[in-house]
Amino acid sequence: MWKAPIYRNSYKKRYGSRCFLRPRDKAYPICTNGVVDCKGIRAALYYTRLNKNKKLMRKAKTLKKKYCKA
Repeated sequence: MWKAPIYRNSYKKRYGSRCFLRPRDKAYPICTNGVVDCKGIRAALYYTRLNKNKKLMRKAKTLKKKYCKA
């Protein structure tokens, strides 16, 4: 789900860059209330596949193996 840039700025200040797959651009948020969430990782993986970004796709797949049990 798309979030306003103001939301992403405050989210990065509160929880840090670990909550984004691409923190420099505040793109692909993967956290819910500061905790890495499987649903966020799946969404990020979906959007990286759409954009054909292979580097971020690999990063999302490794995070999925780590955090998603099913």
